[in-house]
Amino acid sequence: MNKLTNWFSKNTVKKAILLVLLIILATNFWHASYNRPDGVIAWDIKSYYAYLPAVFIYNDIELNFRQENIEKFGELIWPVTTPTGKKVIITTMGMSVLYSPFFAIAHGVAHITKWEPDGYSRPYRFALTFSALFYLWLGMVFLAKILRRFFKEPVIAFTILAITLGTNLYYYSTYEAPMTHAYNFVLITLFIWLTMRFWDAPSLKRILGCGALAGLITLIRPTNIIVLLIFFLWDIKSWSDFKERFAYFIHRFHWILIMAAAFVLVWVPQFAYWYSVSGKIFYFTYGYKGAGFFFNNPQIFNILLSYKKGWLVYTPLMIFALAGIFMLPKKIPGLFVPILTYKLLSIYILSSWWSWWFGGGFGLRAFIDSYGLLAIPFACVVDYGFKQKNWKKYAITSILVVLIVFNQFQTRQYYHNAIHWWWMNKEAYWETFLKLKPTQRFWEVVTIPDYEAARKGIYRELKTKEAIEKEKQQGSNWRVKLSEESIVNWLIPKIASDSIYHERLNAKLKSAEIDGDTISALKQIAIEMIEKHGVNYWDEEISLTILINEMRSKKNLMKSIEEKAIKNNISIDSQLLKDARWLLEKEKRE
Repeated sequence: MNKLTNWFSKNTVKKAILLVLLIILATNFWHASYNRPDGVIAWDIKSYYAYLPAVFIYNDIELNFRQENIEKFGELIWPVTTPTGKKVIITTMGMSVLYSPFFAIAHGVAHITKWEPDGYSRPYRFALTFSALFYLWLGMVFLAKILRRFFKEPVIAFTILAITLGTNLYYYSTYEAPMTHAYNFVLITLFIWLTMRFWDAPSLKRILGCGALAGLITLIRPTNIIVLLIFFLWDIKSWSDFKERFAYFIHRFHWILIMAAAFVLVWVPQFAYWYSVSGKIFYFTYGYKGAGFFFNNPQIFNILLSYKKGWLVYTPLMIFALAGIFMLPKKIPGLFVPILTYKLLSIYILSSWWSWWFGGGFGLRAFIDSYGLLAIPFACVVDYGFKQKNWKKYAITSILVVLIVFNQFQTRQYYHNAIHWWWMNKEAYWETFLKLKPTQRFWEVVTIPDYEAARKGIYRELKTKEAIEKEKQQGSNWRVKLSEESIVNWLIPKIASDSIYHERLNAKLKSAEIDGDTISALKQIAIEMIEKHGVNYWDEEISLTILINEMRSKKNLMKSIEEKAIKNNISIDSQLLKDARWLLEKEKRE
C-alpha cells in the first residue's frame, strides 16, 4: 500500500498519462460506435483501411471483389477509376500500416468467435477504435521524454493533460479515433524525439530511423513532408549556425542519400500499387475535378480565425502555444527557428488547399498533427505561469483550465450538432454558444460552402433557406401523411438498436412512470422525437428510407448510381441519397 501511495505522490507525469487513458477509454465505451456497422469505418476511414481487407482477406488489390458483391461492399470502399479502367483507393496506405497489428488481432478473434471474418464486422471496428488509444499512449510517453529535456514534472504533466483533453485531439482519439490525426500526432512526436537524439549523438542508425519515420509520416499525409525542416533546422540559433549546418551535410552528403533512401523505401509498396492499377509510379488520386492547392490564394485568416472552422476559434487553448513560440528565444533558443518556420509553412500550405476547412470535422483537424511540436512552446507558457506568484499564477492557470473545460463542452456541442461539421458562421456560432444542443433558429442561419466554386479557389457561402431545409429535412412532404402511431412503430427498433439512445432509455426505465417497462420507455422516447422534429419530418424520413432500400436491391440501378457517383466525384451514398430525393420531388410534382 505504501508503494502505491508513493507512486501516486511522485509519478506526476505517469498519473497524467493514466488519467488521459482512463478518460478516453471511458469515452470510447460510452459512445460505443463500434457497435454500429457505420459507426467506425466511415467517410475517409473507408479508404485508409481498405488496403487491409483487400490484401489479406480477399487477395484482390484491384478491388474486383467489390464489384462482385456491390450490395455488401459498394458503400464500404470508395475507389476512383484510373485511366486504365482499374479501381484505385483514393488515400495512400500509411494508415493501413498502423492499423495492421490491430487488424491481425481482430481477424484472429473473428475466426474463433461468431463474428464474420470479412474485415468489417464488430471485432475489426473495435480494434480500429482502440488502436488510436495505444498510439496516443505512445505519443504521450515520447512527448514526456521530449519535454523532460526542458521542463519539470508538474509542467510536463499539465501540458500533456492540456494537449490531449483541451484540444480537438481528444475528439479524434475517441469519437472518430481511426482518423489520421491522433496517429500523425504520435508519429511527429516520435520524429521530434528521434531528431533530438540524432543531434545529441549523430549516427547512421539514427538518421536511418529519421528517414524511415519521415517517409511513414508523409505516406499518411504527403503535406507533412515539411517535418524534415524540424530535422535540418534543429538547434539553429543564428545565420552562422545555419551555414555551419549546411557545411555539415555537404561534408556528409552520403548521410543525406541514406536518409532519402530510407524515406523512399517506405514508399515503394505505394509506388508498386499505383503502377499496378494506373500504369504510373506517381498517381494523384485527389486531382479529380479541380481538387488541389491555390498557393496564390491562401485562406490564412479563415483557417485561423473564421467562425466556419477557424483553428483558434474552436481550439482556443492553442493561442497559448502560438504565444509560447515567442518565448522560445529566451527559454529554448535552439527551437525558435525550427518551430516558427514549420508552423508558418504549415499554415500557408494547409490554408492553400482548395477545401481549407478540410471537409466535415471538429475544428481545424489538420493542425492536430503538429500538436506534439506545439506542446513545447505551450509548456513554456505553463512554466511561466507556474513560476509566477500570487494572482498571476492563479490567473494564468485558471484561464488554461477553463479552456480545457471549454474544449470538453464544445466537443459535446459538436456531438449534438450545436457545432456543425461544416455549416458554421458567426451567427450560428453565437446562436448556440454555451448551448449543448442546436436551436431551431440555428438551422435557419447556418450556411453551406459552395464546393464547386471552392474547387476553383473561389470561397463563398450559400445561404438559401430552401437548400438548407432540403438537406436538413431530406425533402418535403410528397404524399399522404403517416399516422403518429406508424412513425412510433418505425422509430422503436431504431432507438433500441442505437447506443446513442441507451442513456435516455435507462433513465426512462428507472423513472416511476415507466417502472422497468422497456416498450413503454421506447414509445415515450419515440413520441418525444416526433414532438421535437414534427410528424412531417419523420414521414419524409420513412419515405426516403423505404425508397433507398428499394433502390439498393436493384443491381442494375446501383451500377448506374455508382457510375454517376464516380462521374460527379461524390460518394455512392451521396449519389444514392441525391437520386432518392429527386424521385421524391418528382413524385410530389406529379
